[in-house]
Amino acid sequence: MKVRVAVLGILATAIVATPARACPLPAAYPGDGAAKDAIAQWMAHGALAAGLPRELPVMGALVESSLTNLAQGDRDTAGYFQTRVAIWNKPPYQDFPQHPELQLQWFVDLATQIRQADLAHGFDPLPDETMWGNWIADVLTPAAQYRGLYQLRLAEARALIGPLCPLDAPPGGQPLPASPGAPSSVDTTAPLARLSAARAQHPLRRGALSIDVTCPAEACTATARATLRLPGRAHALRLAGKPVVLGQGQKRTLRLVLGRSTRSALGRALRRHRTVTAKLVVAVADTLGNTTSAARTVRLTR
Repeated sequence: MKVRVAVLGILATAIVATPARACPLPAAYPGDGAAKDAIAQWMAHGALAAGLPRELPVMGALVESSLTNLAQGDRDTAGYFQTRVAIWNKPPYQDFPQHPELQLQWFVDLATQIRQADLAHGFDPLPDETMWGNWIADVLTPAAQYRGLYQLRLAEARALIGPLCPLDAPPGGQPLPASPGAPSSVDTTAPLARLSAARAQHPLRRGALSIDVTCPAEACTATARATLRLPGRAHALRLAGKPVVLGQGQKRTLRLVLGRSTRSALGRALRRHRTVTAKLVVAVADTLGNTTSAARTVRLTR
């Protein structure tokens, strides 16, 4: 019953009259005490200026904070997107709890970075609005049971933003102006990535291959894939994981889950041979789109 009431509430909010506003969307932050429609329109400007859907940050902030710049208090999260302070309160987002412009820049940077990683795997989330909730979830990394909440706020976000004005910045337009603390020059250096993985792994027991990755110098997005070459099999087995966002110096374990057919083929190979090798490759991108990759070869045993 509670879920039903919540969904009805979301739908009711989406039906409200479109808020009036002057064109174009406002570029300046309207202040913590501003009405939600004004904050939503400011976020929409930042998203459009970076070539992202205008609704994207608004949908995320509606779920995470109800479009409120939440103070940290005794939690490790703060701001419109409930961003982790311990991980992200450092350059280029230093003091983001006190600077909503940096919070929006953080969201835009990570959303852009995740799209670039998706494009590298042949998928673009931008044209399909039914995938925007998943895109936001990849940025904000909630618990699995909450990933579906963002998509439910699309209509509400559009109602708050209002109609698209002719003078609004088009997708792919000029980037956001530099925020306080942001780098003043363009960084073209590939990110530094450190990998570590057990040399011998037991994927049939654990259900997945795993590799640890750290970006010691800056925030990054890491995507893992694996190639398994089984004796007697003409074609290699390939696994691919989803992009994972890491803060500077944060260590994350990337897991490549084995599907049923892969488990079956690997099980047959290991019954006939003592070991099988797998090549794990991790592609890493920083917030400006610079990329690099690194690889490790591991032995697979029963």
